[in-house]
Amino acid sequence: MEVRRVWLVYSSRRPEAAGQAGALARWCEREGLQVEVGTELPLPGPQPDLVVALGGDGTVLRTAAALYPQEIPILPVLFGGVGFLSAVEAAGFEEALAALRAGRAQVERRARLLAQGPGFSATALNEVAVVGPGQQRFVELTVAVGAESLGTFGGDGVLLATPTGSTAYALAAGGPILAPTLPALLLVPLNPHKLGLRPVVMPESLEVRVRAERQALILADGDPIGVLSRGQELRVRRAPKDTLLVRLPQTPSLFARLREKLGWP
Repeated sequence: MEVRRVWLVYSSRRPEAAGQAGALARWCEREGLQVEVGTELPLPGPQPDLVVALGGDGTVLRTAAALYPQEIPILPVLFGGVGFLSAVEAAGFEEALAALRAGRAQVERRARLLAQGPGFSATALNEVAVVGPGQQRFVELTVAVGAESLGTFGGDGVLLATPTGSTAYALAAGGPILAPTLPALLLVPLNPHKLGLRPVVMPESLEVRVRAERQALILADGDPIGVLSRGQELRVRRAPKDTLLVRLPQTPSLFARLREKLGWP
């Protein structure tokens, strides 16, 4: 992979990350790369060949959202936080970039979700959540998958997740873990008042429609993007563009991450 221009993005929520980002940028410059550093995208200058996201998974999610719909490879470099999406830790950045430039890296396509409702549209790499607003929490929803109705139920809401997002909010809500490149869509009811409702794995080609029977809040990767009033509908399907994540020879596999992050034996 040819890399000449780099955007290096770090989290403003971690003051110590600024110093690390500066050190990585100086190394890039010594290697003859054009580099821009900042906390918000887009950064000045021409479109880069590579975006380095320095931080935890939250930094990667915000970087990917800001780049969309541009399909620019992202190298997630872990600096604190949880690193299900990371390719390498900050201490291994120089080795990682050398491997990437030498052609020893792969670029994985990760599906995103497109969520559209009355007056709003957004994409998400992990999940779209439909939940009760504010302190109310309880919400009643009618869900349809493709041409078929799933039914109406009350509870805390419903999650629609990508395979990438299956190890995030969906996992905490009792959903299964999916291999990140599976062509699938995950539906996870949140504390439903019908005990028979369980998470469902579906083909990614299906569109999911969620109608609010009382007011509901819509979140994309944890950020509020809109509100549904009673009778209004949200549509969720695979987004037309993907997020590209760089994977290196030293990047841990899915099962290695599960052993490390979840304490599997």
